[in-house]
Amino acid sequence: MTPALFFAATIIFAAGVAAGTLATVFMRKKTPKVSRGAVLIDSSKVAGRGAFALKAIKKGDIVERCPALEVTDKDIGGELLNYVFYGSAEDRRLIAMGYGMMFNHSSTPNVAYYREDGPTGAELVIYALRNIAEGEEMYYNYGDDWWTTRGETGE
Repeated sequence: MTPALFFAATIIFAAGVAAGTLATVFMRKKTPKVSRGAVLIDSSKVAGRGAFALKAIKKGDIVERCPALEVTDKDIGGELLNYVFYGSAEDRRLIAMGYGMMFNHSSTPNVAYYREDGPTGAELVIYALRNIAEGEEMYYNYGDDWWTTRGETGE
């Protein structure tokens, strides 16, 4: 191979690598942030993922209505145990649909929840305890029982 041909092949190869790299950078799919209504799910500084306010939320406003399935505590095990709510009886648990499972804990929460039974079943209703700024992470208090059953404290 002559030096000129080697030089041309090297230039063509380098141009192909550069074009492929640029195409990858500009065309790859960006991981979309998940959102609905007033809630955005994104990376949390507290733990894994968390729920953030997509817009300013006023004290008392409903943040999310989560349809829920009520099951027995025997139906729940493993990691799912960390994401369920107390149901209508001591041995019942609610599995919240929607973003209900994505709110992290704080001993000074900015949201709370209550159970509401409707014509289609139980719902977990999450509402603002105070004004919440756009972009602020939303937290509720998991309660003392949640922590003591795991041998931890919720501080």
